[in-house]
This record gives sequence, structure tokens and C-alpha cells, in this order.
Amino acid sequence: MDNLLGQMIGNCQIEALLGAGGMGQVYRARHVNLDRLQAVKVMHPQFALDPGFQARFRQEAQAIAALEHPHIVRIFGFDEQRGRYYITMEYLPDGSLRTLLDRRAREGTPWPLNFSLDLVRQAAEALDFAHSKGVIHRDVKPDNILIARHAGPGGRSLYVAKLTDFGLARLVEGSGITASGVTVGTPAYMSPEQCQGLPVDGRSDIYALGIVLYEVVTGYLPFSVSRLSEAVEKHVHMQPPSPRTVAPDIPVTLEAIILRCLAKQPEARFATAGELAQALRRLMQAPAAATTPVPEGLQVRVLDAAGHVVCLVPLTEDGLTVGRRAENQLVLDDPAVSRNHLHIEWSGRRVKVKDLGSRGGTRLDDTPLKPHESQPWTMGVPLMIGPFTLHLEQGRADQFAVALAPGDDALSIIAGHPATVALTLMNRATERDTLVLSVEGWPAEWVRLPPEPVALDGGAQVVVNLPLEVPAIAGSRSGPQHVKIHARSTTRPQIGAAVRATWTVLAPPALTLHVTPETVRGRDQARYTIRLVSQGGATAHVVLMGDDPGQALAYNFGRHEVHLAPGEAVDVPLEVRTGRRVFGGTQVFRFVVTAAVLGGTSVQASAEFVQTSLLPL
Repeated sequence: MDNLLGQMIGNCQIEALLGAGGMGQVYRARHVNLDRLQAVKVMHPQFALDPGFQARFRQEAQAIAALEHPHIVRIFGFDEQRGRYYITMEYLPDGSLRTLLDRRAREGTPWPLNFSLDLVRQAAEALDFAHSKGVIHRDVKPDNILIARHAGPGGRSLYVAKLTDFGLARLVEGSGITASGVTVGTPAYMSPEQCQGLPVDGRSDIYALGIVLYEVVTGYLPFSVSRLSEAVEKHVHMQPPSPRTVAPDIPVTLEAIILRCLAKQPEARFATAGELAQALRRLMQAPAAATTPVPEGLQVRVLDAAGHVVCLVPLTEDGLTVGRRAENQLVLDDPAVSRNHLHIEWSGRRVKVKDLGSRGGTRLDDTPLKPHESQPWTMGVPLMIGPFTLHLEQGRADQFAVALAPGDDALSIIAGHPATVALTLMNRATERDTLVLSVEGWPAEWVRLPPEPVALDGGAQVVVNLPLEVPAIAGSRSGPQHVKIHARSTTRPQIGAAVRATWTVLAPPALTLHVTPETVRGRDQARYTIRLVSQGGATAHVVLMGDDPGQALAYNFGRHEVHLAPGEAVDVPLEVRTGRRVFGGTQVFRFVVTAAVLGGTSVQASAEFVQTSLLPL
């Protein structure tokens, strides 16, 4: 492309080259009339040779220019000048997400997890908006996520992500130019369907953004891809490495989100980019304990007196029983070992050991353990049983992982109302296996588990929806329930994974309703007070209505809809009106006020309006 520096493109004078790609070059320019910096993307001249390009250019540019969103780069205009097609857009001087990633790699400074998640969340919201307008990006990558940095409170910088180059990849589709070196999309970020030239929808962009999310939180791409042929081989046929094998400190829930984005089949991904944005937002808002990964991949290495490895036993959250009996999970066949010698406990965060009253005793770093007293055991501290020495160590990542959707680990469930939690199962191994699910700490009749074991190919993940059905009368099971969901291999029951949750069962919303005074005299109107008191365990969403047999009254509530927290009392004014009468005696109107409770039982109260005339007879 000719050197455009100093030249005019439309109303913009080109000042500097910002970057170049397969479809054109991007310049910094100044609008001469507005004295405003803008970015100008000038397409390669060969595109003008394609008879259909001009129509596609205008159609796509019009659609892109209509995308007004806080996380999408604004388009100011588009046109053609002397065979050059160009787009003028918002200028962002702070670079792109690729700029930030390169800087992080050079400096070696890790990012706070929420910083990474928030940048991707913003991009997901931009995609969701564009998809709702029928626009697919087709080339989501860090280079196309531009960054605007603003001054925040306390001198901190606030980073706003803005997607650019929407739909530009589509401009070269069918142009006959791809053979000249222009690839539709970027191979490292292309979805399986895009690699194969199949029709794409918004879920293809979700896959690409999942690659970006993987890269942002681990520092690596899941696949090393430079050519389209490699993209087809890896995106279509290979499972990505488990994110937690690359970055063990990230939460299991985040790993599940990433792997769901990277599902080979579009229907297994998030249905919309909005769902992905919501999942990231909920993960960011989760308590620190919820986002802190539970230690996993621990194993016990057993050495004999000569220092030879006897066995390696994975440590699960159920712990291990150690002894001479064959029923123990770790069998040590030696006379110095008691039949039931030791229990290794794992709470999910801390490992403890407890001598079960053995005859020969147990020594923790040369200190004898007191029988039946639990003591912490950490890596690097030897545990001696007879001639054996046990070491706690970090093994390979667990074969399986289980994660609840953000928020489902701390759920409030109203008795009598069905709920559903989404459970993600991940198989990090290469071989296929099947998992059977069980729930501890939750009545079996309150959850519907899959009737058959769940099959998982090596490297795959699947989302299983678990319906929860709490009866209207939960009895003593009201309040917080500490739940543990297990997933165990059907072929090797000692191998599995678990996830903890706290599900709080709330009594259905219940109300008392009183109308005061019960009787009011007046000519054409009367005023009352409606008192509502919430007596249930959940917030009551109430709609107020009035009715009388003859439909002679009009009801004006101070508020028609009321939300009451448990134990809260609210007074709502009510004015009742009817037509004025000049002559006649008194007339009594009985009416009923109904408080309809969403998800609860409606309540009613009666009152009366005694109407008098102007000239009583």
C-alpha cells in the first residue's frame, strides 16, 4: 500500500501508522474540520478489484456503524476514495488487550483475577449486544479488544475494553482473495465450525472469546496454531489442556466457564454471550473463599525402610484409612502396622492425620501422635508407620473436576418452589470414563440426579442440570444446608471429585393483612390503611387489589405492588371512591382487599364504606 502519511482521506489528514493486518492498515488521523483525532482503517487496494466487495463493504459498514455500545468502538463513517475503501472510527491511544498481555509477559507481573475477568466480561457484553443486532464478529482476539484507560479514585487506572473490527472478516468471504494470503479469521482463535468453513453464529464468537479468556488467566494459548491446517487439526479434533494444569491457582468454577466456551459443539457452549458475561460477573462478585481454589491433586507417597517407593495413592476429600486390613484404602502389610492404624482426613483445605489407637504408634516428624487426636499434616513433613514413611505431595491434577455455576454454591431456595443448579463435570484425563453422582447433606427426594452415569470423553466437559424440589413444608430442614456433591468413576470408585455448597431453605412468603378502620362513613370517598406484615422466610412480592359485589367502588392504593422482607411491616394508604348521591338514605358497600403473594398464599380482609347523601331523606 502506498505511503499515506500526510495525505487526506476524506476529511482526515493521516498522521501516523498504527498497525497493519491482512485486510489493511490502521492510521492515526486528524479530522481537519473538528480538530479531533480519529483512527482510519484503509483496506488493501486489491479488494477494490472484487466486483462484489463494494456492496458487501457498504452493507457491513452500515451494520457496524449502527452498533452504539459502551464496549464497542464507535464508527464515524465509511467511504471510498480513489479505489481505497476506508472506515473512520474512534481513536483509542492506549493500545489493545494484546498490548497489555505483551507488557505483562515482559514485566512478569501477574494481574488480579477480577481485572482479567472484567476485561473479558466487557467484551462479552459487547458481543451480546452485537449478536442481538444480527452482527457476528468472526475475528475476536486480543488485538481487536482495544483499551481505554481512565483515571479512577485514589489515583488508580480504570480500564474499559472496546471491541473493534466487527464483521470485517466477512468482507473477504467469497471474494476470491483468500488464496492470496488473507485468512478469514485468526487461526489461533477460530472456532471448529469456522475452521471448517461451516456457517457460524454468535456461539463461534463465544468460542473465540473463550480462547482469549484462557490466554488472559493462564498466560498461554490452549493451542499453538499458525496455519489454517493446524487450526482444523487442533480446534476440531484436540481437547484443550485443562486450564488448571497450566494455572493451578484459578478457581474450578472459572475452569468450567472456560471449558464450556471451548466446547467443540456450539450447542454445548453458552447459548449467548450475555450468559457468559453474567457467569463472569457472578464469579467476580463471589466471596473470596468461593473463588479460592480448593487444593487438589494431592497424593500420598509410601516408602519402605530402604527408601523404595511402595505405592502412590491419590488423596480425595473423603480421606484415606491406613492399616493392615484389606478393607483399608491404603493397605500396609507389616506386623508393625495395626489392622486399623491411621486415618488421613482432608477437609478440602487442610490435611490432618489421626492415630486410631494403634499398637505400634505413629510418628509425625519424629513426634508421636496421641491416639484419636487429629494433627495437621503438611507437605515436607514425614509420617512414620512401622517401617514405612509416608509423604504428602502435590500429584498431577485430579482426573476429574466438578464445579457449580457461579451463585449456585450459595443458593436460597423457597420451599415449594422448584429450582435448578448447573453442575459442570470435567475429565482431565485422555481416556473416556463415566461418572455417577451423589449428594451428601441434602435429602435424596429433594434432588433429581441423572438416572444413568454421565459419560465423559477424555478432555471433555459437560453441564448437568440438577432439579431441586423442596416440599412446601420443609420441617426441620429449613435454614442453611451444607451440601457436598460427589462425582465418582464407575470403573474406579476411589477416583472422583466433589464440590461443596450451602443451600438455604426458606419458608414460603406468608402475610397478615388488616384494614383499618373497618367502617368509614362518607359521601363519595373514604380512606383506609392497609397493614401488611411478612411472616415467612422469604421476601414477599405482593400485589394489592380491591373488589366489591356490585363493582360500584374504585380503589386507589398508595402502592399496588409491595416487596416485604421477612418480618417487615408496611402500611399502605387506600382511598375508595364511588359516585356522589344527592338524595336518599345511607348505602353500605362491603368490599374485600386481596394481597396476592407471588409464590405464596393470598390473604384477604374485609371493610365497609357507608355512603351518605347530600340531602338525607
